[in-house]
Amino acid sequence: MNIKDTVKKLQKIENQLPYNTFVSDGNNNRINVSFYFDKNSKTGYLEVIFGDLCIGPPGFAHGGAIASVFDEGMGATAWLNAHKVMTAKLEVSYLKPIPLNTKILGEFSIENFHSKTVEISGRLVSEDEETIYAKSNGIFVVVDSKKFKNQLNKDVSFNKFGEFLENYK
Repeated sequence: MNIKDTVKKLQKIENQLPYNTFVSDGNNNRINVSFYFDKNSKTGYLEVIFGDLCIGPPGFAHGGAIASVFDEGMGATAWLNAHKVMTAKLEVSYLKPIPLNTKILGEFSIENFHSKTVEISGRLVSEDEETIYAKSNGIFVVVDSKKFKNQLNKDVSFNKFGEFLENYK
């Protein structure tokens, strides 16, 4: 099944998040992301539109904006698979320029899990999935739960995020 058909069957995640993230802040002039997660396949998906404020080369998305979307999608996929992680290494291969104000699809999956790291891959493609714009591989470090719990208790938005994750299971 293709990404577009899979996404139609899933519920948007960000509608359930208690706060906005760096990438998905609701500002359509920047990066407009809709994230989805398939509990059965444990795969993350997204629809993204890079708005006018994401301009790099004229008419196309800035590489940093693209890398941010990979980081967000891959990290969310890890978290929704119950891995509390932070990015350690992110590699992006830019294959074709991504046009601004065009719906792009993303797919993210865990490739390997070790006791202290999670390896995740992702890709951004055209809506018809005939064009691969970029691919990414990342290594995410599993965060010590005790240390992270202290942060959750200090920050209201993190605390709400912890509650969201517990309820999402």
